[in-house]
Amino acid sequence: MSLPPEVRQTTSTFLAAIDASAPGLVEGLYLCGSLGFGEFFPERSDVDFVAVLAERPDRAALEALAEAHEIVRREHPRPFFDGFHAVRDDLAKPPEQCPDLPCTQAGVFKGAGRFSVNPVTWHELVRHGVKVRGPVLTESEVWTDDAALRAFSHGNLSSYWSGVHEALVKSPEEAGDPDAAEWCVLSVSRLHHLLATGSLTSKSGAGRYALAAFESRWHSIILEALRVRESTGASSAYDGVPGHRASDTIAFTAMVVEAGLALGVTRG
Repeated sequence: MSLPPEVRQTTSTFLAAIDASAPGLVEGLYLCGSLGFGEFFPERSDVDFVAVLAERPDRAALEALAEAHEIVRREHPRPFFDGFHAVRDDLAKPPEQCPDLPCTQAGVFKGAGRFSVNPVTWHELVRHGVKVRGPVLTESEVWTDDAALRAFSHGNLSSYWSGVHEALVKSPEEAGDPDAAEWCVLSVSRLHHLLATGSLTSKSGAGRYALAAFESRWHSIILEALRVRESTGASSAYDGVPGHRASDTIAFTAMVVEAGLALGVTRG
């Protein structure tokens, strides 16, 4: 795919910076997330990446990576350039067998962490990844396991998103924020889509799936989530009534978590 200008600038800045300080360290750079589905909204999207390193980084290499990410943060503060740095062998085995990896989240670099080290990233990388540098990755090189992907998604609903729902109930003012609608509605719909269809999708794809999958009473909050993601300047059906947006976000999140959990870990 042709990279959006913001993505091209961010990735070029990172590669130029790391090549100048540690030539040969980054052998591959791949983009995943919604970009892999041809979706990018400059004001909302992140640039999710997986970098493949020639070897496990020593202290000097970690310092070079930290400086390269600092240059990106300084020159291109948004969209965030989020992801991790692995060696090729890491991708050939399940994510839980990986050591902690150098990673960046919201512009903050950590020498060791687990941000995005999960089955979704592995499957997106090989099935929908966008190559910036390096050879095209194949399923013979990258671990995939549809049952594990499904189990991870089911567990994410039962633990993380159940907790998010409880937090929304306790903080209705935060639940009424447009960003909360976009984040919650599209994220839980994305997980439901995976459990129902067995395939990955983007956030916007999940919203359109939700319009078809769930009753019309939920359409207002789904359309609101899509509005926030895709056209922040458009008017909202919830203008002047944030309390309604909060109650709909809370109720929709609870409904989709329950419906997704009912689909179970095993298909069929």
